[in-house]
Amino acid sequence: MDEEAASRDHVGSLERGLAVMEILARHPSGMTLTEMAEEAGLTRAGARRFLLTLTATGYATQAGRVFSLSPRLLTIARTWLGGASLWAFAAPIMRAVAAQLNEACSAAILSGADVVYVARIPGRRILSVSLDVGTRLPAYCTSMGRILLAGLTLQELDAFLGQATIERRTPKTITD
Repeated sequence: MDEEAASRDHVGSLERGLAVMEILARHPSGMTLTEMAEEAGLTRAGARRFLLTLTATGYATQAGRVFSLSPRLLTIARTWLGGASLWAFAAPIMRAVAAQLNEACSAAILSGADVVYVARIPGRRILSVSLDVGTRLPAYCTSMGRILLAGLTLQELDAFLGQATIERRTPKTITD
């Protein structure tokens, strides 16, 4: 598709609305209108329209001045996960691995520069890492992400490195 057709077919307001949802997802305790406007780079009026639209459609809730995502968003995720034949194939294998190793077992996909967990069988340990389905982490600094990156072609890896922001997150983060 040429650049003119791509810009003609691009719905900027939808893109901004989805960005508002992603920002709300990073703030599970919610955000005020002012906080959203600042983080999203929107005017207060623009942020208000997006937040009120999300609230009116049931994708967000409002408690006083604080907006949060609502559980309705899970219906989209559940439909995608439930319809994914990958889960039907992976679930028995993941359960067997988790039982045999007495550890959690996760499945994830690459999404841009991140790894997104799409399935998880919890381990039986009292203390374990909490990675819920939908958790999004930078691919370059997680074991799951590095496994998925290892499966990319050189061209795909170059594209990944071109879009990823690689920064030191702990003293042991590998950045070179």
